[in-house]
Amino acid sequence: MRPVATRSGFDDKAVSQRRGFIGGAFVRAPLWVLAAAVLWGTTGTTLALAPPETDPLVLGALRLALSGPLLLATSQFSRAQLLSAWRSVAVASLAVAAYQPTFFLGVRANGVAIGTLIAIGSAPLLAAALEMLTERRPPSLRWLFATVLALLGLGLLLHPGRTLPPTPTGTLASLAAGASYAFFVVATRRAVRAGLAAQQVIACSFVAAAALLIPLLFWRPVGWLSAPGGLLAALYLGIVATALSYRLFARGVAGTSAATLATLSLAEPLTATLLAVFVIGEDLTSQQRLGVTSLVAGLSLVALCEQMHQQGASTTPFDPVREERA
Repeated sequence: MRPVATRSGFDDKAVSQRRGFIGGAFVRAPLWVLAAAVLWGTTGTTLALAPPETDPLVLGALRLALSGPLLLATSQFSRAQLLSAWRSVAVASLAVAAYQPTFFLGVRANGVAIGTLIAIGSAPLLAAALEMLTERRPPSLRWLFATVLALLGLGLLLHPGRTLPPTPTGTLASLAAGASYAFFVVATRRAVRAGLAAQQVIACSFVAAAALLIPLLFWRPVGWLSAPGGLLAALYLGIVATALSYRLFARGVAGTSAATLATLSLAEPLTATLLAVFVIGEDLTSQQRLGVTSLVAGLSLVALCEQMHQQGASTTPFDPVREERA
């Protein structure tokens, strides 16, 4: 029997693949995102082991310059598909380019702990707000509870124990970094729904963002690349912590909501903390141990809630008209 075509030109099998039903992709999607976040969490340790004179802004530009073409070379493109989602790809590109300087500006103004806490902690809430506005998809109460639990753990994990308030400039920069990541995940999901593969969206946005950040290489110091470990750090961050991690991230995008994507990314500071303890030899306070426990519990609940939601959605009979409207 010939497959029934929907009004958008997809048959049932193609739509199922796009929605992630075949092979239990929706069930595994949060796990791919968690695996990507674990690789992102190795960035801090890599910077700590790199030469002291390493410029983080140049390193951020180099990791995009290395990972973007690598992802692009392993992707197949259709011009028609790219044109159909060019607005979303453009938004994702600008978001990736904006994240690098705003994140480092917030960290420089308020310190690593506060800067990271505001930037990464605000991303899930901002992503949920964007998703509610653009897709009319309000977050569930279970997601809110799990995310609050994870954010509580993040706060305990990164709180530096100081009384000085954050600076307005640093706070705005960190919030801009969180908003940039939120726009990136929402724009990537919209491009995927328009017909592009997530890897294609990420490859295009990274190449465009790298082109925007290339001028940094001409007015920032790059001599540290010739120091022992400098080039190795750049290669690792570009190939493993960015290209490979975003390949994993791309596998989970279609089957995970934007709000959940941002929440699962909180595994990044958790990984960074554990690596700092076991690799660099830093001490873990009792407060940080409690933060690790709370963060792990929150991430586990978020992943479990997403799997339960998508398993329930996969049992709903397919309706081509509803799919077209979605």
